Amino acid sequence: MPNTTPTHIPMIVYVEDNAGDALILGETLRERGHSVELKVIDHGEKALRYFELKAKVKDVPPPHCILLDAHLPIITGSHLLRFIRGAEAYQDTPVYIFAPEASYKDLIQTHLVSKETFLTKPNSWEGFLALSDLLMASAQAKQDNVPATSTDSDPEVHAIGALRRQDTREQRELANLGPGGVQR
Repeated sequence: MPNTTPTHIPMIVYVEDNAGDALILGETLRERGHSVELKVIDHGEKALRYFELKAKVKDVPPPHCILLDAHLPIITGSHLLRFIRGAEAYQDTPVYIFAPEASYKDLIQTHLVSKETFLTKPNSWEGFLALSDLLMASAQAKQDNVPATSTDSDPEVHAIGALRRQDTREQRELANLGPGGVQR
């Protein structure tokens, strides 16, 4: 007898005004074999309307993971991040933003976000592959209702290597070192 149980694939929302970056993320998700729905929203205003609507409609679940570009026209990634983290509907949704942690120290001090929220935007195919894996790990943890990381209760999986936001020169240099301390 065939299995008639509905299957739900995770949804990742990517708010990005650069169509090329959005295309690359979609391609790397497919290359990795991740079964996911990638919804790309190309404008901050559209994204805010989308998130507001999703927050109000109780019978439609929020996305499994959200990725924001910091530099969006009119409504910035910071504004979206504040709304998302202030809305109860997104309380346990992993949210990442391509932005320097130092720019959002006020947000960190409010405890609306963790330092794990901040990522460095990839500039290579390998970087986007790593980003795809990170987003899927977060989305899968949310879908399975399990902790993203065993060390804390943040919904975000902890980024490693070049994806992890480094705000000091020393941190950036260490992140770019490969095995044996060789510069990548």
